[in-house]
Amino acid sequence: MTWLVWRQHRTAFLLLLAVAVLTTAGLAWLARDASDAVAAVEGAKASPGAAAALDTAYRRLDLLGLALSGLPVVIGVFVGAPLFAGDLETGTAKFVGVQSYGRWNWVATKLAMAAGFAAVAALSTGIAMKALLTPLVHHMAVNADFTGAGGFDTTGPVTVALAVLGLLIGATAGLLTGRTLPAMVATFAALIAVKTVWSRTRMLFAPTVTSTTGGGRFGEDDAPHIPAGALEVDTSYLTGGGGLRGWSTCTEATDRAACLRREGVVGWSIEYLPFSHLTAMQWAATGALTGLILLTAVALVLAARRALR
Repeated sequence: MTWLVWRQHRTAFLLLLAVAVLTTAGLAWLARDASDAVAAVEGAKASPGAAAALDTAYRRLDLLGLALSGLPVVIGVFVGAPLFAGDLETGTAKFVGVQSYGRWNWVATKLAMAAGFAAVAALSTGIAMKALLTPLVHHMAVNADFTGAGGFDTTGPVTVALAVLGLLIGATAGLLTGRTLPAMVATFAALIAVKTVWSRTRMLFAPTVTSTTGGGRFGEDDAPHIPAGALEVDTSYLTGGGGLRGWSTCTEATDRAACLRREGVVGWSIEYLPFSHLTAMQWAATGALTGLILLTAVALVLAARRALR
């Protein structure tokens, strides 16, 4: 069965693996350049050329993060959707039930091999992307947002979980539609919807830190300084009762300081996310994605029973 599945899908598997190898090698090379650029800028005698190289590294990071965040969609559309839809469309799936190995062995082998290649591709690119992201975050986190799709979804265990989820959604769509092209379209639409919802819930898993000041010090220079490599999440004024006021409070007042005192403001409150908390954030998010993967797997089993009966 393994040989049969390999013969049938080897082109897609090898193409995915080749793209992953080339991408990983390219990211590793760019990560070395980014580290050199950061070291040059932070050195005792930074040259204008070093600053330009660093700016280029940040632009590359944004573009590559955006591209790699689409990996689950690519896997779902081009690997997951045709996995069963091709056999159902051509009618070869009808012969599965009369063979000695059984239909569920066929389903499991297809999924296991596809998931293995998808996980390897996601893991290799994720490790290389983390190597590119890390020095740039430590230098200036505001230019390398590790909580967005380009940083959070393309590194760590989240990358693998999203790749497997994309594959399962594509395979389920293929079993439900029974035709390759409609399955690919349905998979694309479903994964865009998942990514949209995911972008709105990602920060729920962030273990942020809050730093405050008091004693009536709320000038611009009195705001607490966040550590290097941390990303600012929210900045507010702190009142004597522990409440928060938006940073735009009293912006239209003639005497802003007096206005803020009338509002009860006594200091600042800054919420930030240290880069060191990213790993915990990603594992928590992976736990939630694992639940979604299990639900999708249940839907896939039900779809397989319907399509192969």
